[in-house]
Amino acid sequence: MNDVDYTLLKRRIKELLSIDIDAYKTGQMRRRLETFVSRRATASVAEFCRDLPKDQDALDALRDMLTINVSEFFRDPQQFERLQSQVMPEILQGGQKIRIWSSACSHGEEPYSIAMILHELNSGSRATIMASDIDRTVLARAKAGGPYVGQDVRNVGKQRLESFFTRDGDNYTVVDMLRRRIDFREVNLLSDRFEPNFDLIVCRNVMIYFSDETKRGLFERFRASLRPGGVLFVGGTEALLGSDSLGYERMGGNFYRRTTEAAQLRRTA
Repeated sequence: MNDVDYTLLKRRIKELLSIDIDAYKTGQMRRRLETFVSRRATASVAEFCRDLPKDQDALDALRDMLTINVSEFFRDPQQFERLQSQVMPEILQGGQKIRIWSSACSHGEEPYSIAMILHELNSGSRATIMASDIDRTVLARAKAGGPYVGQDVRNVGKQRLESFFTRDGDNYTVVDMLRRRIDFREVNLLSDRFEPNFDLIVCRNVMIYFSDETKRGLFERFRASLRPGGVLFVGGTEALLGSDSLGYERMGGNFYRRTTEAAQLRRTA
């Protein structure tokens, strides 16, 4: 794919899907798009771009490829154990209502995992959980509570499976009690406004695909959306290098606390 074709394809994707390809790592994304277009058996990139608005299957497949919809319940169990035993009890201190945002939630496994933890801590009624993704298709499945398959629930213990799911053959569906606790919304992390005053923001295994400039911008925007002392939970390969300068302090594992402005000035002086 030459530069002209790549520029044309990026522009078409932004027009049709509202996804800015320039925010992603260039070499990696260019290779993936070239493979995607070649597999559609089209004569040229220009022809592919021309026909794309009329091909809903291709649009859906392209969106799915770009949004990397891979998840499972309690993905990285050690970090969710830390969330339940250390981070969440700290957030819940004081008895106040708390706000949680699971961003880029894919099919919903992540926010439902958080809702299970809150229920087990007898604090589900104190939390408002917002979950978002850019992909309407995966959001529809998330809102429906599934169905999920064995691979999706492989880190869910027997007691949780019995308490929080109904089973139909090899399929699992989240119970209504849990579904009612989550507000699913369509949000584009690269362009939409972020709501303020969250106690916990979860953004895992998404930023690894973005350029360094885009990642830094997202870390700054997440910080602005956290209340002072709020916590950011990231993926295992998304450590905040230079977290001090970004206004965070590491809590351990993949958790970072937003520092106050005064503390940040002291640490960077």
